[in-house]
Amino acid sequence: MLWEVIFKDFVTQLNGFFTLYCVFPAIILMGLYLSFRLRFLQFTKLKMSFFHLFKKSESGEEGDISHYQAVAAVLAGNFGTGNISGMAIALTTGGPGALVWMWVMTCFGVAIQYASCFLGVKYRQKNSAGEYVGGPMYYLSRGLGWTKLAMLFSVCVIVAAFSVGNFVQINSMVLPLEAMGINPLLAGGVIAVFVALVILGGAKQVARVSSGVVPVMALIYLGTALVILALNYTEIVPALGRLLSEALHFPAVVGGSLGFASMKALQVGFDRGIFATDAGTGTVPILQSGAKTDHPAVDGVVALTAPFLVMIVCTTTALVLMVTGAYGGTDLQSTNLVTYAFQQGVGRGAGTTVVLTSLVLFGFTTTLAWATCLERAVGFMFGPRWIRPFHYLYILLVPLGTILQVDFVWILADVALSLMMVINLLGIARLSQEVVGESRLYFAALNRKSSKVSS
Repeated sequence: MLWEVIFKDFVTQLNGFFTLYCVFPAIILMGLYLSFRLRFLQFTKLKMSFFHLFKKSESGEEGDISHYQAVAAVLAGNFGTGNISGMAIALTTGGPGALVWMWVMTCFGVAIQYASCFLGVKYRQKNSAGEYVGGPMYYLSRGLGWTKLAMLFSVCVIVAAFSVGNFVQINSMVLPLEAMGINPLLAGGVIAVFVALVILGGAKQVARVSSGVVPVMALIYLGTALVILALNYTEIVPALGRLLSEALHFPAVVGGSLGFASMKALQVGFDRGIFATDAGTGTVPILQSGAKTDHPAVDGVVALTAPFLVMIVCTTTALVLMVTGAYGGTDLQSTNLVTYAFQQGVGRGAGTTVVLTSLVLFGFTTTLAWATCLERAVGFMFGPRWIRPFHYLYILLVPLGTILQVDFVWILADVALSLMMVINLLGIARLSQEVVGESRLYFAALNRKSSKVSS
């Protein structure tokens, strides 16, 4: 219909404007500022991050879940269809160069993510059920007194939960199932039942399920992708060269302009990077705010691991699409393109099975993680008695994602995440001095303690 086309074009243009003129400069400026002030801890503290990830909780640490369970919940949200269908969309709409800009966004976004998780723990509080809850809405309201902006952020979280966490995931999950002759509405109904079994048990249940499922799904998908790359090792170097050349569109640079192709790669790369890692959007501090910790800096450091792990999976997916000839060699889109690439790499049966299994697990756990974000936002806005009705609505709308248009759903998801990021960045910018000052004091004390022990 004409109105659908007009509305879609309007949202697309709005999203492009928002990314290029709001999200891009905000991430660059805030990411650079925090990286320098925190002495590039996204690289210097990465070893410490993995150490605390698997460290057992000690007495005196307050929280509801372990750091591993908290990060597993984050990865459950990150290891979603953004790593599979999202990479296919990134390459087909922005070209291979989009992947390079995804890495750029991630490097800057990780510093922002540290700050948001630091603030999420510092300003968290216990709800009526005795659980620790936190996130941007809490440090916006408790740390800055910006209650109205905190409410607006919560509204964005609710919208994003239904678009990003529900519709997008289900849409991508049922595409290959529909191609196999399975009724999409039936598949959506079955998925809704399994979603209900977990999220009605609360955030702790989501963390427990995620901590068990995430390692399995990562090994299945990443292991197979690495096998495909090993079988096509001669194509890896040319693929990497193409990624770098198209990121800056070298012929256009020589001519004196970045050109449309480069700007499109940048826009798509940032959009997909935000979607894949959630860096800076504020969802990670919501999911990690219940972790057991003795200092906000520890929770911030642990948050460094997830974006880098996610980008490894995204990069592997992109390379598989390129070395198998799937990218540019077929008119397939989204999940179907990735399925085709894996079929070319390890055979039709094995490739289809791996992608379908991974897609269902990735999409399922992402849907669970966003249900937790929805729960926290609803609890903040309306109180605990409204959480269960929103859970029921979330479950009932799962089948709707099976009949929505792929490109339109992705556009809505990008806009929702961009809005969340801008609001979150306002809070982080205002509270950045607290993050920098208290982090430096903590790391300095840690270094003095380490020096005494070594001497």
